[in-house]
Amino acid sequence: MENKNNEKEMTDGEMLEMSNHLKELYDKKEAELEKIKEENLDLKKVIMSCYGTIRLLDQQWNNILLDRDTNSYILEALRSYLSNVVEYEILHIENIL
Repeated sequence: MENKNNEKEMTDGEMLEMSNHLKELYDKKEAELEKIKEENLDLKKVIMSCYGTIRLLDQQWNNILLDRDTNSYILEALRSYLSNVVEYEILHIENIL
């Protein structure tokens, strides 16, 4: 009888250990998912900002308010910004080098 109780206690201990392990895995996956959601939101903001800048350039290209030099400057700044986003946010170049 005592042997059966020891087996049952061991089984209960194993169940507790397994449930703790599964909880750790669940928490880890939840944290990873939250990080991915935050990165997704940041990239959406980047895309919307770039879209807005391109729309501004498109509307102002032949407008007197912004001359061609200003448009070229804005375009170069946008290109540089996107290069940085691609290198550091999407490709994670800093982790490769």
